Amino acid sequence: MDEIERDYFNSCMNEHYDGLPIEKKHSYIKTILGHDIVRVLFTKVDGSKREMYCTLQDEFIPGHKQYYSDDEGSPRSRQSESTVSAFDLEKTDWRSFKIDSVEDFGVVREEDLQFTYEKTEWEDLPF
Repeated sequence: MDEIERDYFNSCMNEHYDGLPIEKKHSYIKTILGHDIVRVLFTKVDGSKREMYCTLQDEFIPGHKQYYSDDEGSPRSRQSESTVSAFDLEKTDWRSFKIDSVEDFGVVREEDLQFTYEKTEWEDLPF
């Protein structure tokens, strides 16, 4: 997918997202995070803007930070329908954002990231 196609794809995703009820927005964005790296622009609780590059793909989450189930206490289980927890590739840790604070989001290619990150090789995964 070239840059023009990706921009169009991302604008369509945002348009669809904006029209969804909040309970559908949660599963919509989690599905995208499960398949791609996503740039999310949102407003933090303190009112400041934040841009986060995040994912739920295990290959981008270091083994010691992976949660393989929705066990109580894991970032994947602590969220409510109004909050999404995702792995922040820049901070290399779990972060969350409120669904109603999302201003924009879009799929990002690995090669477009302007920071370093580690990617787990399949043979390094414990299953």
